[in-house]
Amino acid sequence: MIDRSKRNEAISALEAYLGDEITAFEFDDRIHDIESDDLTVIEVVHALWFHYDDCTDHKMHLSKQEWDYFQRLLLILRSDAELEFSRQSRWSWDHALAWLAALGFGLIAIGLGWGWHLLIWSVPFGIISICISLYRKSREPEPTSFEIACMPFQSVSQIRALRDRVPEFKKRPYRNEIGKRRVRHPAQDSFHWAFCHAYWILLGPAALFFQGFPSQHDDQWNLQMP
Repeated sequence: MIDRSKRNEAISALEAYLGDEITAFEFDDRIHDIESDDLTVIEVVHALWFHYDDCTDHKMHLSKQEWDYFQRLLLILRSDAELEFSRQSRWSWDHALAWLAALGFGLIAIGLGWGWHLLIWSVPFGIISICISLYRKSREPEPTSFEIACMPFQSVSQIRALRDRVPEFKKRPYRNEIGKRRVRHPAQDSFHWAFCHAYWILLGPAALFFQGFPSQHDDQWNLQMP
């Protein structure tokens, strides 16, 4: 279904963010306050979440590729096209490994009893969890330059066809200063990375438990033209 009012809300928030009228925190609040049964709105909001920082407030910081991607999302929102992901759940040997490791920690906890001493035992299991995550990332196929240039469309001709149906759409030109902005100082990024991984190692057994569930894979965008 097409929910034009909610699409317009998403457009308004996105245009305000691209125009530097609002910062990341307000943008995050506005797009996540949108409640709709329109799958296109849901998928666009989900896609936008990966392109800003919701821990540190900042003005928009996008590469040229990301900027063009946002413009294509705006084109879809302004049209009557409908967008959705096809998703599949997949099992593999690393899921079994994650649950076996989590079970192993559970047996150690039962044998030694619960207490602060288990933090030391959690370290090797946290390292196993990080290794599983790195392995899964290495197995993810990298999109081609053509796919990046068209995403979430399947072809350039499909982009042109939709633009012909939305003649009022005007692509905003990219401003070079947008890509030069800095969200955090590199030292802050390094500290954040170290803190997150230290926390991950200490809570590794819990991470392993959740890593044992089947992975959700986004196979491809499916765009239905009006």
